[in-house]
Amino acid sequence: MTFRQLLNHVVVRNLLGLLALVAVHYVSDQYHINQRLGVNQYLPYFFLLLLYGWLVVHNRLLFERLYLYNKPLAYAGWTLLIMTGFSVNMHLILSSQFAVRHTFPHIISFWVYTVAGLGVYVLYRYLQTPGHVLALPTTPRSTATSAEGSNLVCTVNGEKQSIPCADMLYLESLENYVKITTLTKVYVTRMTLKEAEERLPKPVFVRISRSHIVNTARIEKLGPDDVRIGGRELRIGKVYKRYVSEQMAGGEPG
Repeated sequence: MTFRQLLNHVVVRNLLGLLALVAVHYVSDQYHINQRLGVNQYLPYFFLLLLYGWLVVHNRLLFERLYLYNKPLAYAGWTLLIMTGFSVNMHLILSSQFAVRHTFPHIISFWVYTVAGLGVYVLYRYLQTPGHVLALPTTPRSTATSAEGSNLVCTVNGEKQSIPCADMLYLESLENYVKITTLTKVYVTRMTLKEAEERLPKPVFVRISRSHIVNTARIEKLGPDDVRIGGRELRIGKVYKRYVSEQMAGGEPG
């Protein structure tokens, strides 16, 4: 396993995230930790552990399974309900067990950490750094129309869907799920990106990285390191550059 693969492992990423959260808290807490007695010295870090667990539940379950499944109202409802319950519980514990008179700043910090945690998660998973963009050569007619009449049949939110391939912009890997972005809607289905690649019509759909497959008929700009599609910049993986270049030129991979 390479160093990059190790860093991309979900357990390693979560451990690094937790360590970063503890380190940031310790910077501001190092002058006060010795003023607390006994086990109280380490209670804030125990709460940080619980907070990080909540961030994982919020981002990986509520956000991915509800919001990305086009259920924003269910996501907002469950998130507000759980966070309100946590806030009331936090107030009771702080006021009764630790004699904290002003619990509001601590509760606000909990909400801020949740929003910040979601922001970091979204930046890490969904945003790519744009590179230099060049104009895309005119796509051959045969390539642009080869997806017409084809559909990708998959299960979305427990229901079978037949998604027209010609409407797809790009597909994105979410580990054991695939996020399919079309002209009008976003779908999330339980499938690996490799499975989707095998079922999509070629050569119109090209895999550009470990995380993305694009519909070449919908590409707006093509650069040496990225493509622009649907107003979004997607990076081309280093090991895919030659293959992508050959496909965009209309040739076959050698």
